[in-house]
Amino acid sequence: MLEISPRSQRFLRRPLLLGVLSLAALGLGGCASVPPSVGPDAASVDVPGQWGAPYQGVAAVNADWWTDFHSAELDRLVRMALDSNRDLRIATARMAQAQALLGSAEAERRPQLGATAGAQRGRDSADAVKAERSSVGLRASWEVDLFGRGALGVDAAKADIQSNRQALAAARIALAADVATAYFELRTLDARVGMRHEVMTLAERQLHVAQKKFEAGQSSALDVERWKTELAQERAAVQQVKGELQVRQRQLAVLLGASQPPVLDLKAEAVMPQAPAPLLPADLLERRPDVQRQARALDAALARVGVARREIYPRLQIAWAGARERLAAIGGSASPISVVGYGISLSLPILDGGRIRSNVEIQEARAQEAMAGYEQSMISALADAETSLVQWSASEASLRELLDAREAGDMAAQRAARMFAAGMADATAVLDTQREQLRVRDAVAQAEGQRWTSAVRLRRVFAGTV
Repeated sequence: MLEISPRSQRFLRRPLLLGVLSLAALGLGGCASVPPSVGPDAASVDVPGQWGAPYQGVAAVNADWWTDFHSAELDRLVRMALDSNRDLRIATARMAQAQALLGSAEAERRPQLGATAGAQRGRDSADAVKAERSSVGLRASWEVDLFGRGALGVDAAKADIQSNRQALAAARIALAADVATAYFELRTLDARVGMRHEVMTLAERQLHVAQKKFEAGQSSALDVERWKTELAQERAAVQQVKGELQVRQRQLAVLLGASQPPVLDLKAEAVMPQAPAPLLPADLLERRPDVQRQARALDAALARVGVARREIYPRLQIAWAGARERLAAIGGSASPISVVGYGISLSLPILDGGRIRSNVEIQEARAQEAMAGYEQSMISALADAETSLVQWSASEASLRELLDAREAGDMAAQRAARMFAAGMADATAVLDTQREQLRVRDAVAQAEGQRWTSAVRLRRVFAGTV
């Protein structure tokens, strides 16, 4: 039970004075300064007004941007990943932790109420009188947030929630982009396996022709050995592409949260969407969840600096306790009594061995770390956008050149076939032309794959939340 001195009891009989003190404390707590949310202006990073890479786009980027490819197979894979990926579950669990910590921080600012109960039985050895005592009581206490320490703690917890929410959004965008990239790379590798097989078959035919010519005395053994080397290289190329295909299938399985590679329809229809309209650099930084995650982490760190600095200020606690007790000799009668007490305590640290100062330095160092992380996320986001724009433009230009080369290669192969039919060229020339034609087509397949993945990266860069 709360013990109160007679002087304090006289003081607490003045209810008006106690009410004024409480209201004054509430007013001080409400005037506590709360650091605003930081933005790009708070960082020492030069944000350009426009992008350096030449680029034109018109399409808006939707939250579910992967549907712009109009591929039912890709939609299915992304849904599987969003439902089953373990990294997303980790991010979701961290979000739940942050929400629980906010509840804990808010609870510390509220009044606390507890109950007590007890019973005793004793005997006086001198006269052998037996007595029993019982009591039931309530205790209430409330720490008045005089200087905003508790409010800043709540602000830090809220900023943590926002940071984790943005981290979850960033993880979802990255996961969807990784799945889309893996899917289009698998489509490219699947097409390349077939082409490399055709090139290998032509190398086998050329080796056969070289052997026939050597046996007829029309060429040297050097030609045979050269085509054996070519054939071995083409066989190795086939195995390399097959290996890349299997590795990418395993990587996709991990993204989908599966232990085995899924059954895929790599021939399913897909449509190349229009290029997205790029946001201005400053708008991009406000939209990117990975940047906003770091910004909110900085908010939390700055709030905790404020909490640490306010440890040197006085702390005011108001307490109340009430109890009802009963004391009587066993078998006798007793009248219960009620006891009520109030109290105010004011504490101020004087000597703590440097603990508060050290904690302030720790929180300030963490805030500096958070600021560096925020600035780095801005730099990385801007570089990511510039790189994506350059890659998209380069992939389009490269594909155009290779399509021209493919057309020329097809015409050369047709001309060689006509010359062979007319007896103006031998089989070796025809096979050489066909092999070059297939190699150009393989390069076109790779360029088309890069264009698909560049389109995915553009949408990943300019996407908001998923």
